[in-house]
Amino acid sequence: MNTLLSLNVRAPFAAPSSFSFYDHSLQLEEEDGHDHREDALAADKVMIKKRKSCLLLENDSNKKKIRKMSKKMKCGPVVNDDSIVRLKRFITGEMYGLDMKLVIQKVLYESDMKKDQNRLNMPIKQLVTKPHEFLTDDEIRMVDKDGIEVRVVGSMMQMYARPLWLKKWPMKKSDNYVLKTNWNNFVVDNEGLKKDTMIQVWAFRKDRQLCFAIVPVERTDAVNDAA
Repeated sequence: MNTLLSLNVRAPFAAPSSFSFYDHSLQLEEEDGHDHREDALAADKVMIKKRKSCLLLENDSNKKKIRKMSKKMKCGPVVNDDSIVRLKRFITGEMYGLDMKLVIQKVLYESDMKKDQNRLNMPIKQLVTKPHEFLTDDEIRMVDKDGIEVRVVGSMMQMYARPLWLKKWPMKKSDNYVLKTNWNNFVVDNEGLKKDTMIQVWAFRKDRQLCFAIVPVERTDAVNDAA
């Protein structure tokens, strides 16, 4: 004989995976004779509303997380396409530039293209090369304080006639380097610089002077969802 039956002990009650106050009311009605169905239906409705509210909050939280992730610079692996090959040949071959270093690979966002801001933003946390690896100690101090004038090569593979200004902008979340002054003109005079374009910014030396190069590169499929 089953051990549970012989000892007259009931097996533990296993709660159903989906509990309903209405089903429970039928059991109560059998026990006390009172109709609990209306109360149970009302309780079920309250439970359903609570579940929907929880799901809405969860979905809203997930959407916020997705939006937050999409705002991040998801630039993927460093691109080395034909434009970068041509740039290196031009700087090292025709300009006799030295010490080329990739500073940042990033997407041009709306804020970079706003005429009233007139600057290219380069978050320091996202730099491929650390500041002290492409700036001298004196240059770092100058950039932190007032900024320094720099010359820039564009996508037309020539030194831009108007100088830009490299400056550090302290921010709440992250300090940024910016290339400002004549940035708007630089965008107009160099092909391919528009919103959502992937660019690379390179630093190099020409006659020991700090210079930069900014060129658009192919945007890989892995980053097509970036904001």
